[in-house]
Amino acid sequence: WTSRARPSFLYVMYAMILWALPMGVLAAFNPGAAKDIASGMNAYLNGLPEPLYALFGTGYLGYTAARQWGKVKGVER
Repeated sequence: WTSRARPSFLYVMYAMILWALPMGVLAAFNPGAAKDIASGMNAYLNGLPEPLYALFGTGYLGYTAARQWGKVKGVER
């Protein structure tokens, strides 16, 4: 399961970055709609509690540190 979790997270980040391209085109033709979509996304992300971001960051950094430690010790390949 963990072998798919890290690439899945990166795919989500890639999708969010690539989503900027059609949003840029939309903003060129319909700035109002692009602004409404952006404010909706901002409202959603601002609605997530700060401890959730801290938990995610701690878990992700802890996982990568433990994985690196395992590789150095020769436990993982």
